[in-house]
Amino acid sequence: MVGGIVLALLVFFGAFIKYSSSRQYATKRLNRILLAREFSAALANLACHHLQEKEIHNLSGKLVKSLEKPISAMSGSSSDKIVFTPFISQLVRRLEAANSELNEISWQVNWEVKKDDFKSINSAYPREKAGLIRIPIVVEYLAPASREKITEEYLYTIKIKVVANLIPVLSKFTLYVKDARSGRDEERFNLVVNDENGKLLETAYRPWVLKNSNNSSFPENFADFVKSSRGLVYMGGGRVNLGIARGWSDGPYGEGFHLLGEGRRDGFYKIGELGPMSLLNCETGLCKTDYNNADSVSWYDLIKSGYADMSAKASLFKLFGTDQERSPTIVFGNLAARTICGKAYRESHENFGPLPYTYDDGQYEDYKSAGGEDFDISYFINNYADQNNGAALSRSQYNRDYASCLIEVPYNRALGYILTNYNNAWPLDSGRIPPSDPLHDFISGKAVEKGLTEKIPPPFSTIYDEIQHLSAMKAMLNQIRIPGDRGMADVVLPRGEKLVALLQKRGYLADDKKLDLNGWLHISAPAGKIVIDESLRLISHGGIVLEEGDIEVRNSVKADGGRFLLNLVAKKGNIIIDSSVNGELDVGLTAAGDGSDIGQVKFAGNGSSAPVTIKGNVAMQRIAAGTVAGACSRGVNIVYAEELAALPRQAAESGSEQPLLMFSLEFPRLLD
Repeated sequence: MVGGIVLALLVFFGAFIKYSSSRQYATKRLNRILLAREFSAALANLACHHLQEKEIHNLSGKLVKSLEKPISAMSGSSSDKIVFTPFISQLVRRLEAANSELNEISWQVNWEVKKDDFKSINSAYPREKAGLIRIPIVVEYLAPASREKITEEYLYTIKIKVVANLIPVLSKFTLYVKDARSGRDEERFNLVVNDENGKLLETAYRPWVLKNSNNSSFPENFADFVKSSRGLVYMGGGRVNLGIARGWSDGPYGEGFHLLGEGRRDGFYKIGELGPMSLLNCETGLCKTDYNNADSVSWYDLIKSGYADMSAKASLFKLFGTDQERSPTIVFGNLAARTICGKAYRESHENFGPLPYTYDDGQYEDYKSAGGEDFDISYFINNYADQNNGAALSRSQYNRDYASCLIEVPYNRALGYILTNYNNAWPLDSGRIPPSDPLHDFISGKAVEKGLTEKIPPPFSTIYDEIQHLSAMKAMLNQIRIPGDRGMADVVLPRGEKLVALLQKRGYLADDKKLDLNGWLHISAPAGKIVIDESLRLISHGGIVLEEGDIEVRNSVKADGGRFLLNLVAKKGNIIIDSSVNGELDVGLTAAGDGSDIGQVKFAGNGSSAPVTIKGNVAMQRIAAGTVAGACSRGVNIVYAEELAALPRQAAESGSEQPLLMFSLEFPRLLD
């Protein structure tokens, strides 16, 4: 009996030992499985950082090439092995050391992009999409107390959003101003004082000079103009007169190229006849007269009796560039170009002469009786009487129909001279521009009465179904879907916290001030404004949309290692570029909102400050709503970022939104 009991105890003890060993093995194996899963999670997070910091910035790499295509053009699946950078590899080695229980561990991490994982965000720009990057991970290690290899496979996914760094329609414009009048008169921008060669004589006001394109080739029809990478211009709000600066040489602000003969060749052209006499016009730009220059004085004398003050100042806006760097485009809105129009008559080499404006009846009588010291129009007056049965020509009719004056012509008229190489006095009669082409209407001025200057031009008119009017800025901004499916993140800037500190906290800004947004960031600021007061270096495209309040830029924002752009949008506020900011800003600036003084882009300072260069574009609700001084008198060079001209629904890469794409990633999650 005792022996039986001992034997039973031995059997029970053996079974217990076997059971305990089995449980210990299972526990160790389970622990290793859990460790492997934790290890894979760490690998997935490191893979996400690797993709975000390296692969997404390799614009010619396989991942970006897979993601930048329209969904319809994506392959069913594309993948590649992830090779970590040395820094991340060092972190992985530390993880391996910390998981020493996973004997002889090995691993592999890949990325995979599948077409079926993506859906479109914006039908107008087919490369905008949301989807997943798959991260398959394989981890191998030895089983406990064995040479058996255990293989664990995990599948992580990373949500990704691919969007373009543009504001549909508004981004097509180098300069967009919904209301250029801002409740003021149509003369408000004629403030620049220059000499006959386009050099500034006063620095209270400096011009805004636009460079709308880097392309020297010139479109010859309306459709090609709009579809080209050239930025357009819109200045709405009613009639605005812009004085053209005289440019008898290639001065910095001369605009002689707007005129027949480029403002310095023989620019006489025939406008009609009066009996045997031909009636002639000749134009030149505006300037402050140099009384030591006989040619300058002769032009001034023609119109001084009626237009002395108005002839001395040119416009703040050089919308087509200058004689030194011409950059014509199409200007939308009701804009007129003002010049001096010297008028003359000619019958023969002996019988010809100028027709000056007359101030009063006494001066008129002097001129027509050959008693005036400056001018003699007696021959013209006598011939007029001969052609009209002896009828006298009144001074008012003479001034209205025949005398030299300032004229205001459609701003786009210059495009006709450019297209005919400045040699054709009547470009629209040359046959170069078909009457059926809308460009014909823009050059002639008929586009205003036809309403074409207020309509979004095709193909950009196809972006919105309900928005077809260029002045619908607020409606356009309400459609950008930020916050929404085009936005990367929504954040609140707490009172007392700086924007730069918030960007660093969120991981968008490194200690060396490299800004890597790679998406649209929507910000709410209870304090009512955000300030960029430290210099930023862009290493990707990015956009910041402030829901309400002002954006102040007090330091430089420059692209680093490529052509990137930071789009700043104040949906209900102003954007102020501080007077201390100099040089180049690689930014797009858009300000809108309700209120008489909201929705402005202001360049603080006066004309004595150095102009700042915006390498992007500028769009605003209204300009200089208070006074021009202090808001836009400093002068600005706007160099259009041509990528912003991306065509909607462009399947081909050329002319598409592809150069503007941003890639924002979320943290990985394990797919069970």
